[in-house]
Amino acid sequence: MPDLHLATSFHTFLILLAAIGAGAFAHVSYRVTLPPVSRFIRLTLTTLRGLSLFILFLLLGEPLLSLVYHRTEKPILAVLVDQSKSMTIQDKAGDRKERLLKSLNSPVFKEVSSKSEILYGAFDTKLWMLQTISRDSLSFAGEGTDIGGALKQLKALTAERNLQGVLLLTDGTVTTGPSPLYEAEELGIPVFAVGIGDSSEPHDVLVRKVVANTISYVGNKVPVNATIKSSGASNDRVEVTLLEGGKTLDRKTIVLEPGTREYDVPLSFTPDHEGTQKFAVDVSHLEGEISYQNNRSSFFVKVLKSKMQVVLIAGAPSPDVSAIREALQDDKNVDLKTYIGRGNGQFYEGPLTDQYLRDADCVILIGYPKVGDSGTALAAIARAADLGKGLFFIPSRSTDFQKLKILESYLPFVVPASSEDEAQLFFALSEDQRNHPILRSSIADVWTKLPPVFAVGASFHAKPESEVLARARIQNVTTGDPLFLSRRVNRSKSLALACYGIWRWKSYSEGIAGAEPLLDNIISNSVRWLVTRDDERPVQVRPSKEVFAGSDPVEFTAQVYDDNYKPMDAAEISLSVTKKGQSSQVTLTSLGNGRFEGAFDPLPEGDYNYAARVAGGGRQIAEEKGTFSVGGLNAEYLDTKANKHLLRQIALRTGGRYYEPEDLQRLPEDLASLPEFKVREVSISQQLELWNKDWMLGFLIFLLAFEWFLRKRHGML
Repeated sequence: MPDLHLATSFHTFLILLAAIGAGAFAHVSYRVTLPPVSRFIRLTLTTLRGLSLFILFLLLGEPLLSLVYHRTEKPILAVLVDQSKSMTIQDKAGDRKERLLKSLNSPVFKEVSSKSEILYGAFDTKLWMLQTISRDSLSFAGEGTDIGGALKQLKALTAERNLQGVLLLTDGTVTTGPSPLYEAEELGIPVFAVGIGDSSEPHDVLVRKVVANTISYVGNKVPVNATIKSSGASNDRVEVTLLEGGKTLDRKTIVLEPGTREYDVPLSFTPDHEGTQKFAVDVSHLEGEISYQNNRSSFFVKVLKSKMQVVLIAGAPSPDVSAIREALQDDKNVDLKTYIGRGNGQFYEGPLTDQYLRDADCVILIGYPKVGDSGTALAAIARAADLGKGLFFIPSRSTDFQKLKILESYLPFVVPASSEDEAQLFFALSEDQRNHPILRSSIADVWTKLPPVFAVGASFHAKPESEVLARARIQNVTTGDPLFLSRRVNRSKSLALACYGIWRWKSYSEGIAGAEPLLDNIISNSVRWLVTRDDERPVQVRPSKEVFAGSDPVEFTAQVYDDNYKPMDAAEISLSVTKKGQSSQVTLTSLGNGRFEGAFDPLPEGDYNYAARVAGGGRQIAEEKGTFSVGGLNAEYLDTKANKHLLRQIALRTGGRYYEPEDLQRLPEDLASLPEFKVREVSISQQLELWNKDWMLGFLIFLLAFEWFLRKRHGML
């Protein structure tokens, strides 16, 4: 039974006085009645009137009834099990999967469950909570290991429960997600860990990284830089091969020295036809390798047919202008035309004409426009953007944002008001943007080591249809302010940096691995993204990415426009994917405004062809074809040794313990020693505003109505 507590705005003495007064008034009212009635009827009428008057008075004081329920909760131990692909590796310590399953079958868990509640979960890139856990409930097919994300999800799922401990069963090798050390400390409870696997360097050779331009041109040599990592070798010779399908495009032989080493292997190819093409870098096998899954890495290159015409317009000479111009001049696939402002509305190179802009594939604005710049030139740039020319905007401290409004409809942000303030900040990339075509050629952690850039005090706001590629970071805090934005609408593409001083990334990059070519790669990739003309087609159907993880649904998006580029919501899109004669179909669903989406359940690994038939108005209006791949993302096999040091750090910092699988029997004793690992009493309070309840008003009306009924029945009205 719950505890009852009644609170009101009236003083207790006043309530007692009201009860006495209501009873006295009711008694006087029915002490003598005409006509006379029985004593029972008089008592009933007195009770009804007194009770109704007292309740009416009580409701004026806004009474609040509190119900307090009490229950006990056992302490909860969350057991989180790693089901990523790396748990299928067999190393010197044995089969990781079998060692993990053996640990889960330990009688330790039966002993723990007698005094506490066990909450099971399986994680890879996400966390799934399970009622029970068994061999069949674990897939061991996850394409990544996100310990930090699993702990973060667990905290949210158990916020109101008596969670007092976490047990991790994993190899500790993190491939994605936030810092597990930080998330473990944020939980505020002990985290125990069982390290599965061998932490010594295995006998293995793998393709750790491949860097190549995502867009190239027919007849132009494309450099491909492969990073090969080896451990446990002894002067073995291996071949590194660049492949397209079954065709060998380039080959190099390297000698693997003893110890753990990395080798940069330069390869190249020359495309002879247009289209998106899939390539792979393959390193030959060593006898006794721990895994062959990491001996190949695939990538895609979009091959175009001609050079890019780029016009660079700057408000004035600056270090940013020099750095970007140098990057473009070094790109053999770019024909560059520059216009640098003289400060009086003119350019050193002469007047900016419509003809140059019509011939351009994209326009780059650096610190332009500024005060005093010509409105005629801005109008010409707006006409070029209206023709679908790609636009890349980079501000400076002297940018005149009021003049920039003429280009606002083509930019990915709402043009802010001018400001003379200046802030210093850093770039922060989100996990889901690291594989964007503009950013993916960079090393992931290089962004955290770059020198700061500058931003004007004006606040940039992304348009709803824009995509934020990077946000501002001040010290260790990532803000919501966008620093790098992209926009793609119909035939129009645009990019914008909300900062300047990016020349510092190149000039101050000494000693930062991967930083020196970063600016050149970003500018080169940005230009290629802007000039790619696939978006000019009124019907576009494409997969959301070129390579899907084996556990991910294969998602497609589509845009359908008529000949006047007006959205067609009534279109019907049927999509089929095929692999070696086997086919699957799906119909895309309309999202409105000419946009469609659909997805296949996770598909087996391999290369697939897709074909989409788009119909509208009773006829077929387009057919789209292409390719994509499933699998081949070998993140789980890039570091095949167990990271037991990380697991020990997590346990140490949170007050937990680290175990080898053979030592797991110590868990019940360690849990019992925790001061908070015990049954707790939980009180749950429920409050009822009696004065605001319909049923309370109904009860009062019932009392008055019943009194009236009795009076009428006995002739007292």
